[in-house]
Amino acid sequence: MVLKCTLSVLILSLMFTLAPGQLLDNRCYLDGGGSAVNFFANEDITVGAVVGSLRVLGDPGKDIVLTLREKDSPVYIAPGTKDLIVAKPLDKEGLIGPSAVFVNVICERKFSDEAGIIIPVNIRVTDVNDNAPMWIGAPYKLNLSEVTVIGTRILQGIRAHDLDQPGPYSTVEYQTLPGPYSDYVAFVTPLEGTLVLKKYIDYESVQNFTVKIRAQDQGKPPKYSDTFVTIRVLDSDDQNPKFDRDVYYGQLLTEQGDIKVSPEAIRAEDQDRGIRADMRYSIVSSNGSEDEISFEIHPNTGNMRQTRALPPGQARQSRTIVVKATQVDNPDRYALTTVILSPPKGFETSLSVLSVQPPVGGAEFVRGTFYATVREDAKPGTKVSQLTNQAGEQLRYGIVGSPLAQEQFRVGPSGEIILAKPLNYRRVPQYTFAIETSVPGADRNTSTTVVIDVLPANMWEPRFRKPFYSFAIENPLHAQQLPMLVGRIEAADGDRTDELSFVLKGNYSNLFRVDPYGNLWLVSNRTDLPVAMRLLATVTDTGTPPKSATVPVVVKLKPETASLTSNLLIVNIVVACALGLLLIGGFVRCVYRRRKRKVSSAEQIVGHGAGVVPPLKHGVDSSRFLLQRAEQRMHTNVRLTDCAASSTLGSENQDFIDHEGENPRRSQIHNTRALEREELGGQNLNHLLLQWQEKYDEKNNGTEDMSIDDKLIVYF
Repeated sequence: MVLKCTLSVLILSLMFTLAPGQLLDNRCYLDGGGSAVNFFANEDITVGAVVGSLRVLGDPGKDIVLTLREKDSPVYIAPGTKDLIVAKPLDKEGLIGPSAVFVNVICERKFSDEAGIIIPVNIRVTDVNDNAPMWIGAPYKLNLSEVTVIGTRILQGIRAHDLDQPGPYSTVEYQTLPGPYSDYVAFVTPLEGTLVLKKYIDYESVQNFTVKIRAQDQGKPPKYSDTFVTIRVLDSDDQNPKFDRDVYYGQLLTEQGDIKVSPEAIRAEDQDRGIRADMRYSIVSSNGSEDEISFEIHPNTGNMRQTRALPPGQARQSRTIVVKATQVDNPDRYALTTVILSPPKGFETSLSVLSVQPPVGGAEFVRGTFYATVREDAKPGTKVSQLTNQAGEQLRYGIVGSPLAQEQFRVGPSGEIILAKPLNYRRVPQYTFAIETSVPGADRNTSTTVVIDVLPANMWEPRFRKPFYSFAIENPLHAQQLPMLVGRIEAADGDRTDELSFVLKGNYSNLFRVDPYGNLWLVSNRTDLPVAMRLLATVTDTGTPPKSATVPVVVKLKPETASLTSNLLIVNIVVACALGLLLIGGFVRCVYRRRKRKVSSAEQIVGHGAGVVPPLKHGVDSSRFLLQRAEQRMHTNVRLTDCAASSTLGSENQDFIDHEGENPRRSQIHNTRALEREELGGQNLNHLLLQWQEKYDEKNNGTEDMSIDDKLIVYF
């Protein structure tokens, strides 16, 4: 038993004796196993900082030695320790240092002949938000027109680049920084470098401005960079010209000549300061053609001239001339002003004495009466005119004598007459009141009469009663009824002084006319009128500037009227043909009847001269025919020229003639002479009568047929 215990103690002692030798053999091995060491280091780690400690078994100061194989390594091992120290800056982007480190650590065992163990060490550099976004192409400049529409993309391609690794540190967002003009532009989205317009820009208010913009990443805290966008505003033709004065004053001349206008020369300028277009002046006729005949204005200088002496009736009345200034480069841009001309000296009446036009803004009392004008569309607060204090004293002004004027106007402390309420020309075209002035602390009051004429403005545009007009024509074929009233186009204007004029447009507008009262007249006619004629009626007032309106008009033909109109040409042709046939038929009938009469007369005359009376074609006895011819000649007292008829009258009808008439003896002498002439004529026809008798006998015997031409030869 004792022997067994002694043996166990010896074995345990041997084991403990051999154990230290076994532990010394594990030097330079990694604690926990493995063959390589990995470390992570932020790129912002400073030089001299510890990257990490090697997990190597052994004590570097006693039983192991740690060294690096690489001589120029960005890290080194602190002497007597296992720590790796940063020797050079590290940079994930690789700009100022390596983005990754790989070194080999050699671990040698002291008091051993074995070679050292190589331990690979990998140091991974991690990214940090150490780079701010950098603008590309900054600062930015652009030109922008003032008429650019809100929402327009005015600048694209704004871009900033962040050098950090892909991720939140390199994701750039854009924004505009608060400032005087930051409300004019904005980015479409924070992640897109596109600027859009948010507010209208007026060149007359601002010609250029600068907006500060920022690009920043999504780091915490974020890195950012700022730059500027400079916008130069371009002027566009978006404003009308403007006269220096709303009203100018002058005086009519007794003869032709230049008119002096006050308070200054007529002048207008383009309100677009960047364009400053040239102006052309003209007179807009408000009194028909009278203004164009009597006055003219220089198109470039604006100087007015009276071209003729006015008649006495017109010279006693004030004239209001409307002057128009138009841009040369854009006729759609224009401005209007009025020039009021008072009667010349020597032509004043009780009314025109009050029409002396003082200059606006520098008016003075004129014989106790002050005259001014104001347009109907003037807004409350408009300065109508101003009373001038020549003495330079501090005065108090007040309107007296007219409650209506006290509500409509007020007088400022400097004597300016200011409009207090909107005007209505139709209700009150003229205001007459008194302005009383007083000196504070002094018992002295003066007053002047003020007459303010309201100039009508074209407040309303013409309006038609109906949106569509349709008329029907009863019967336009009767030309004697032209012009024919078709219907009435009703239109009205809210401005009492405006007159309306109508104009028709369309393919058939030349057939119609509209008078100033709107009556539509048919003034011409055509044979090819359609069933429906479509027109456009435009009504224009005489306001300044004139306004107009248009309405469609349809003129229809009734079905029977339309058919008659379309067949008018055919009816005319048929009637002409019928008349022609009647004329031809009548002419043929006359020729035929005359020819037939001549043939019958020849047969009767020839039969009587031969002693045998042949029967006529219609069975009439030839002796009876000769008696009728003799009686006809007696009643008409016509000389007998028919030789054959005269011979038969003298032989057979002498007794009948002697008993007729109021003077039997005179008739007997006349008949005796006639018989003598007829006997001479009858002897010349004896041989012809014998020939005709032979032919007549042959005809009766059936040997020869006597034609009508033969009978006519015998007759003549």
